[in-house]
Amino acid sequence: MSKFFTLLICISIGLLSFPTYAQKTIRLSPNETKTLKNSTLWTLNATCNVQSSTKVNGKIKIIVLKNNGKVNGKSLSTGQGTFITIKNNSSISVSAESGTQINLINLGNQELQAVCST
Repeated sequence: MSKFFTLLICISIGLLSFPTYAQKTIRLSPNETKTLKNSTLWTLNATCNVQSSTKVNGKIKIIVLKNNGKVNGKSLSTGQGTFITIKNNSSISVSAESGTQINLINLGNQELQAVCST
């Protein structure tokens, strides 16, 4: 009986963890604002590769609406924000505590796409 519960717990953890290890693609049109939330029960760490259709530099504004996170090692808490200059194939490291909610704003005039993986 205890082997059954151990197996059930392992399978449950695996199923709950699976979505966090998948890649997520985020697309931002020019001047678009997108709200993202970490709905997991743990801190998520990811690396995002940002791509643009042209070689023009873009700019993203990130504002933390709730809880805490880090962007390229810079700690941010509720109400704080930062600007990031984007070049094609830029890499950004992000960390978001459980329940963290942010706004991403594309301040450039080109669509940006970020492929993030944990």
